[in-house]
Amino acid sequence: MNYSLRRRLPALFTLGLVLLLAGVSLWLLKVAQRGDSKAPAMGQRTEPDYVIEGFRYVKVARDGSAEYVIEGDRLVHDPVTDDSVITRARLNSYKRGRAPMTLSSDSARINGDHSEFRLIDNVRLDRPKARGSEALTVESDYMVVLPDKDIVKTDRAVRARLGNSTLQGVGMEADDRKRQLTLQSRVNATYRNHPEAGETR
Repeated sequence: MNYSLRRRLPALFTLGLVLLLAGVSLWLLKVAQRGDSKAPAMGQRTEPDYVIEGFRYVKVARDGSAEYVIEGDRLVHDPVTDDSVITRARLNSYKRGRAPMTLSSDSARINGDHSEFRLIDNVRLDRPKARGSEALTVESDYMVVLPDKDIVKTDRAVRARLGNSTLQGVGMEADDRKRQLTLQSRVNATYRNHPEAGETR
C-alpha cells in the first residue's frame, strides 16, 4: 500500500460513515412518516360516545303524524361508523292508509341516516288484517328494513303466515306499498280453508 492511499483511507472511512448515517436517517424518517399516517387509525376512538337506556325515537311525517317509532331496551352509538346498536328492538310503522306493521328482534343495527335497519336474531314481522290484505306474520333470524321504501327483505330462511296460508322459503321481500310478499327460492306453501259453520278443527 503506497503512502497516498494510506493518507486517503481515513477520508474514505469518514465518507462511508457519513453515507451510512445518511441512509439510516432516511430510513428512520420514512418509518416515522408511515407511523404518523397510521397513528390516527390506531388512536381512533373505539368506545361508544353515548348510551341510552329505554330508547325511543319517533319519525314524524310532514303532516305532523308519527310515521314510525323505534324503541329498545338500550341504544349504543358508535362514533366511528355512526351506527346505533339497539337491544330488544321494536319498530312500529304507521303509514297513512295502510295497516300498522310491527317488527321486533333481539338486536338491531341502524345506520347514521336511518335509511337502513338490520334486525338480528328472533326477528318477527306482524301486520294485522286490513281492507284488501290478509293478516301477515313473518319470522326469520335476519331482516333488512328500508323505511323510506317501505320494504322489508332478507336472504335467509323465512316462515310466513298469510291469512290461512303457511309459507316457507329462502329469501323474501315484503313491499308494503304494493302489499306484496315475494319468497325467492325453496318455497313450500300450505293452504287451509276456513272451517264450515258448526265444524270444529
